Amino acid sequence: MALHVSPFLLEPDLKHCMDMLAHAYAEYLGYLELGFSEAQAREKAELQDLLKFKTAYHAWKACLTAFARS
Repeated sequence: MALHVSPFLLEPDLKHCMDMLAHAYAEYLGYLELGFSEAQAREKAELQDLLKFKTAYHAWKACLTAFARS
């Protein structure tokens, strides 16, 4: 039996998750600007996992796009 949950119930949690991932990617970029190596920057921003890193990049990009439209 499948549990059906309205997407509207998950929206605040999903937005919070996306914001946290976007922040982690921005933090990663900040470490790169400070001269850290890519590996060090990913470690400091806690983005060592490739899937988390890619998801954080897309969350960051989506946040930038949403901000540009405002």
